[in-house]
Amino acid sequence: MQSGVPSVLNHALLRRRGSDRHPHAIVHVCFIVVLLFSSALTWREAVVLKRTYEAERQGRVSAIANNLERQFQSSLDKMLFYRRILQYALVNPLESDNSRRAIRLFSQLRRKTSWSLNVNTQRNMPLSGISDHELSAYGLLDRSDWARLQKEVGAALEFSFILQFTEPEKDFERRLWYLSRAGFFVSSFPPSSNQQALDNYRIMAQRSYFTEMTPESNPLRRLRWTQVYQGGLNEGAMVTVSVPVDGEDYWYGVLAMDFASDRVHAYLQQALPSGRQGAVLLLDRAMNTLAASDNFPYKQGHDLSVQERELLRQQTARADKGQLRLGARFVSWRRMNDFDGVLLSIQTWKESIQGEVGRVSLVLLFTWLLFTLLLLVAWYTIHRLIDRLLGLQHQLYQRASHDPLTQLLNRGAFFERARPLSALCERHQQPLALIQLDIDYFKRVNDSWGHHAGDQALRHTARIIEQQLRESDLCGRIGGEEFCLLLPETGHEDACGVAERIRAALAAEKVAIDDRLTLQITASFGVASSSEQGTWTIESLQSAADRRLYLAKQGGRNRVCWQG
Repeated sequence: MQSGVPSVLNHALLRRRGSDRHPHAIVHVCFIVVLLFSSALTWREAVVLKRTYEAERQGRVSAIANNLERQFQSSLDKMLFYRRILQYALVNPLESDNSRRAIRLFSQLRRKTSWSLNVNTQRNMPLSGISDHELSAYGLLDRSDWARLQKEVGAALEFSFILQFTEPEKDFERRLWYLSRAGFFVSSFPPSSNQQALDNYRIMAQRSYFTEMTPESNPLRRLRWTQVYQGGLNEGAMVTVSVPVDGEDYWYGVLAMDFASDRVHAYLQQALPSGRQGAVLLLDRAMNTLAASDNFPYKQGHDLSVQERELLRQQTARADKGQLRLGARFVSWRRMNDFDGVLLSIQTWKESIQGEVGRVSLVLLFTWLLFTLLLLVAWYTIHRLIDRLLGLQHQLYQRASHDPLTQLLNRGAFFERARPLSALCERHQQPLALIQLDIDYFKRVNDSWGHHAGDQALRHTARIIEQQLRESDLCGRIGGEEFCLLLPETGHEDACGVAERIRAALAAEKVAIDDRLTLQITASFGVASSSEQGTWTIESLQSAADRRLYLAKQGGRNRVCWQG
């Protein structure tokens, strides 16, 4: 047999099997499209909710930042107002009994290691300072110019009178003070003793808010904020903002204002909206925490690791506000305008779920999961239904197209398939052969041993035939004991070989009718092909094969006739 090209019947079988599966493919595609469409809609709503959540968090942070900045701005305006008073007093000194008395007292006290100068205990804050010897240990300090020193002491005295009106317990700032390069300071929160004054001055003279205010370090004479540090009087975390005090091209000292964490913490708690979730933190430029809305120690998830602070520092260096996802936490932040730092809001995943947007997100997720579950149930139900319908269709087709006894094609189904197959072979100019066979003396078998024996003989013959055929070959029972075989891509000689093998197999194997009876079955064959007939028409080939089958029976049966 020829096998150089794929069988045309195999193509037909594949197309038929593909069409059998086509309903499943349609169902799969439809359900996948519906699932993707519902998922896309759900995803779109989730994106809208995410943007709403981010906008809500950013708006809340901005509102708190605006309120906090108003407090800082009020304090900074106050400090700048005091600086203008100081600078005016330095340039335009006021002669008075108090100023002359203060200068005399200063002359007497300047050699003491530490001292306190107070001309009127009821109306001014004391000036606290260090000795000339102590002052010489600091390179930035200088009190050598007596005329300039008199002006500064007088100006500081006037400033101390104004400080009397401050309310440290109510003001947002913790402390306002003036630190002079001449070795003294005046504060709204005066030291309790000379020793404390000495300790304070030693610390303040080395802090960055003083050392970085030289004309060389701060040529534009702007405000400078420190990083968060621990206050020297057990005041906890705090920051200081300072501004240089100049007069007549000379740097006299700095005016500074301290902000403690407890004041900012109290304000953050007041500024937060009612029913809040999460925490708000105020960080300096180095991402050190000055204050938080939570009480210390912070709740789990409301603090930042070193790596997270560094990541936040990089983000804030590129933009004035934004959002950041840190694991299961969502961080919204905004740079402060009147404070050298960042205000940020931290909310954990559990806290976000408790909010309005979180609850809507849960409902959306549950709805999508429920819809998907119902969709899968519907898909499974329809899939099973199609399987049953296809199975029923196959059963009906088998009953309509196959012989129930031999399970071979019946006459109608055989010729229905044979005609398009012969047309394909003719179109592709492939050889086509047809074999017609008839069981010898079949009527005698029925008459002698009954129809049961005849049925056994037919089933036995069908089994032997199927063993010798290819998948692309057709075989059908077209009469009582007649069988017809159609062999595509098979020449005349090869078809004769197939018929001979079937004949020999039938003759070599007996049929067991029951435990005691066996029968010898033979058959006669007629073979015709397109190559020797010159036609691919099934009717012509069958007519030639049927004629040769008759000749085989006349010639003695149990033989193959391929000509005549």
